[in-house]
Amino acid sequence: METFISKPHAVLISNPSLGHLIPVLELGKRLVTLHNFEVTIFVATSQTSAAESEMIQAAMSPKLCPLIEIPAPNISHLVGPDTALVTILAIMMHESKSPLHAVISTLKSRPTAMIFGLFGTESFEIADELEIPKYYFVASHAWFLALTDRTNQQYFEYVRMGTEIPLCDGILINTWEDLQPKALAALRDDKLLGGIVKAPIYTVGPIVRSCGPNGSNKELFDWLDKQPSDSVLYLSLGSGGTLSYEQNIELA
Repeated sequence: METFISKPHAVLISNPSLGHLIPVLELGKRLVTLHNFEVTIFVATSQTSAAESEMIQAAMSPKLCPLIEIPAPNISHLVGPDTALVTILAIMMHESKSPLHAVISTLKSRPTAMIFGLFGTESFEIADELEIPKYYFVASHAWFLALTDRTNQQYFEYVRMGTEIPLCDGILINTWEDLQPKALAALRDDKLLGGIVKAPIYTVGPIVRSCGPNGSNKELFDWLDKQPSDSVLYLSLGSGGTLSYEQNIELA
């Protein structure tokens, strides 16, 4: 008798802004094309960026991963002109929790895993209530997961999220083993950070946006293969990072 085994169904939750949306889209593509997952992506949109809207529309076709928008909540009564960006994003995700729960509950294919972005700890309880394993996706790197700056006004938001991250069933980090072996070892060592971060660590990087007419990076990798060993520096400034001309010269 032939046994039908359905695909695992992962629901990915993206925070507002392109810096969060692009890595989630790329992770979804990998789960579909490399691991035969069914993927549904939920985007809590800010509805303030034309580039964000264009990216969402482009992601909807072709429909490799169905993408569902969660309208931006009205948080004008919860924030002020001096509210830090991290706090604003955290509040937006908190206020999006109810509509997100409602839509996920109506999916025809029951999710087998939920993967949350940076501010997704606000919605962990949705996975708990639906009894779905939850995973936390760090689109940055292992150092980001291991450290925070206590002098930054947004430190306390990160501390709160940091205490909630270990409550998930696993953590996906946009890095690879050879790039950050010491930081990853510390995160896994029970005598160091592993004693706090109980969840298993999975390296899923590097996750970068595909380029080229066919979404291929072949030309780039062909060039890299021709370079002498240890002669190329990989530099990522994140979605908001920029350098002046003088800084580029200094870096070089």
